[in-house]
Amino acid sequence: MPRTKGVYAVPKLVLFTSELAHYSTKKLAMFMGIGSENCIMVKADKVGKMDVQDLETKITEAIDAGASPFLVTATAGTTVFGAFDPLIPIAVVCKKYNLWLHVDAAWGGGALMSNKHKHLLSGIELADSVTWNPHKLLAAPQQCSTFLVKHRQVLKDAHSCNAQYLFQKDKFYDTSYDTGDKHIQCGRRADVLKFWFMWKAKGSEGFERHIDTLFDNASYFLEHIKNREGFELVIGEPECTNVMFWYVPKCLRGRQNDPDYGERLHKVAPRIKERMIKEGSMMVTYQPQGRLVNFFRIVFQNSALDHKDMVYFANEVDRLGRDLIV
Repeated sequence: MPRTKGVYAVPKLVLFTSELAHYSTKKLAMFMGIGSENCIMVKADKVGKMDVQDLETKITEAIDAGASPFLVTATAGTTVFGAFDPLIPIAVVCKKYNLWLHVDAAWGGGALMSNKHKHLLSGIELADSVTWNPHKLLAAPQQCSTFLVKHRQVLKDAHSCNAQYLFQKDKFYDTSYDTGDKHIQCGRRADVLKFWFMWKAKGSEGFERHIDTLFDNASYFLEHIKNREGFELVIGEPECTNVMFWYVPKCLRGRQNDPDYGERLHKVAPRIKERMIKEGSMMVTYQPQGRLVNFFRIVFQNSALDHKDMVYFANEVDRLGRDLIV
């Protein structure tokens, strides 16, 4: 019915995602006419994982208010903290309330290539659909994104317009390979070839070495700055290759109890970023998060780096920020 009658044929739809999920889930609600207010944010814990108890609470509250929940978007590798939502308990809740479970593994999905790290995505096989971007953790040329669906006919049933000038059923080959009628746009680039060629060249073992190197570099950098003067970790044990930290210049050290400490620390990362960009030495992003003032987020994606580079990154931040006055 929604295929032909649109939103007029359905009750008030609501979807659920973590407060730390990628903004694209809210944008989805806007694009589809559901409305951003009907994209309900679920609390995340202190390390960035979705709070499953709060998810179920918000689902029951929506039902009691007369809304119709239909989708939960979990995240496997959040953009800032690199957190992996607990997919198995989330899947249990989705099954209980008959909700579609989508897993945004755009960032963290590459960990599946590693026997050592694939446990981070335990339960992803329970999802109804998955987003995975090989151009992120696997470093394929951008853009290279995949959308995987467990239900074979659902895209065809939802999107097909059966344009007879393109999608004739009496072709001499198996027309199930014609994917053009299954998605929004018809003509598109064959981005999957980038990933296919990489896989042929590197093999699964090559991808595994790549992923393991990224995690090893992230761990080394984390340990290096953990006890280094001027560096303060946002999360002590991040799950992915995102390492978040504050750099505290000399003028702020030992002043954590000052009433304006947070306000002054908030100014540090932008000033250091300005210096590194003008010198051309590095490009490291920063941002606030909730009540947390600006912090650096260094994300490891390049397996050509080694431990010496990790030390260089820390030395460079220290060099650029040590004498700052804020």
